[in-house]
Amino acid sequence: MTATSAASRLGAALPGGGVARGATLATCALLALGCGLATCALLALGCGPGAMPASVRHPLVGSAAPEFHAESTAAVTVGVPGTRRTRVTVIDFWASWCASCSRTMPALDRLWRDRKADGVAVIGVNVDDSEAAAEAAAYELGATFPIVADLDQRLSGTYGVAQVPLTFVVDGAGTVRWVGHDPASARRAVEVLLSERPAGARSVFE
Repeated sequence: MTATSAASRLGAALPGGGVARGATLATCALLALGCGLATCALLALGCGPGAMPASVRHPLVGSAAPEFHAESTAAVTVGVPGTRRTRVTVIDFWASWCASCSRTMPALDRLWRDRKADGVAVIGVNVDDSEAAAEAAAYELGATFPIVADLDQRLSGTYGVAQVPLTFVVDGAGTVRWVGHDPASARRAVEVLLSERPAGARSVFE
């Protein structure tokens, strides 16, 4: 079977009759074997991380992320900027009483575990008025990434957080590239940023 016919069969089995945007890079590489330039270009449209997902309207999008360094509940200092090995920083503002956070936090923890070796830092900023409540909620939700207790709401005010959850994705240069509520879109934003720079960076939080 040729690469082109393989792509056609895969496309026929998928909604819309095309190569899925979420296809793995390995699949894309196999499909590209033996194809002409035009076919390869078409296949490439469905491969890789794709375009940056749309952000919510927020004044920090496209601007420098406010710098901060704080001690997490596990006594690890985290913040923006990260170390020279930090390629992407995800900052998630959340609370123990936030119903939607029970979906966001586990998803971000999976992102953290999947991508921390690639230089992705995930920081949870809890806006409860008790560090004990922050730790208990993080444990219940299975969050293993660093948690900062924002007891005085200083960080949430600096980042213009009016409601939680709200997630910021910051690139290695310190620019806020995406802001939103959807963890799947946050992951996609991270993948786009990782694709912009060579792999090989390691996380400072390993």
